[in-house]
Amino acid sequence: MNQYLQRAQVLVFFALVLPMVLLPLAAYAIDAAASASAFARLEEVTARCAEQAAQQVDITRLRSGGDFYIDLVRAIKVAQQVLAESLPDATVASVSVSGVAVTVKTRLVVTLPLFLAGPPSVTIHVTASARLAVGYDSPSSLLPLPMSTF
Repeated sequence: MNQYLQRAQVLVFFALVLPMVLLPLAAYAIDAAASASAFARLEEVTARCAEQAAQQVDITRLRSGGDFYIDLVRAIKVAQQVLAESLPDATVASVSVSGVAVTVKTRLVVTLPLFLAGPPSVTIHVTASARLAVGYDSPSSLLPLPMSTF
């Protein structure tokens, strides 16, 4: 009889303790997947913002005989526009220009689907940089032109 009681106690122990271990673990896995997905999306959109912002050449400076520089005001406006179209919940934290390089910093507050402990949301910060690359020497700078068209 004593042997059956011990088996029953072990069964009750596992029936009570196992859910207390597995449920938080499953909730953490779901929250981590949601956070990772939001981070990947924000990272992709931030890179696109930086690429678009890097294409905003300061035309006035270029026409006056200067080098290529990026117009900061237009770069900020374009970065905000691209981010608003792709991820309306995200915000542009900062846009900085250094010569022909642009750095865009964004943030996104993600509400966790199954938070059990800690805050119900997490803030994700992403930084991306892009550089304006100026043209090429000639169309055939890397390969020789063919001698015949046949």
